[in-house]
Amino acid sequence: MKRIAAMVVVLACAAAVALPALAADGPVKTFSQDVTLGFYRGQVVSYLDFGPVKLRAGNKVAPIWAFTNGDEGQRNIIDTVPGRKDYTPLWAVNMVTWRANETPRVLRSAAAVRAAQRAGEVTIKAMPIVVNCPVL
Repeated sequence: MKRIAAMVVVLACAAAVALPALAADGPVKTFSQDVTLGFYRGQVVSYLDFGPVKLRAGNKVAPIWAFTNGDEGQRNIIDTVPGRKDYTPLWAVNMVTWRANETPRVLRSAAAVRAAQRAGEVTIKAMPIVVNCPVL
């Protein structure tokens, strides 16, 4: 009998944990957010894209490179991730464009973007946009 009573208590606790959390004013509302994939130093990273933001004094930003005419497999490129001293979820957008006489290829790092720029393969234009894209 004690075993059955213990099992009932365990099941009741499990059911309570499985129920949605209640805030002081009712159920907690949730939403889904698509995850965006990008490149960081040759590796694929995931981040959320909350779109453009207005900067405030003291906000720290890092560069993100997006492509206007990149290869089909091209993703945005970042050069810092959480855990690094220079990480911030705020990204200053730089648009990368392959020159007309160049065949686009996938670039997977900031170093590769800079090398392509030095080689005259791409142009980079800093945009007046900062986006909030926290890396997961």
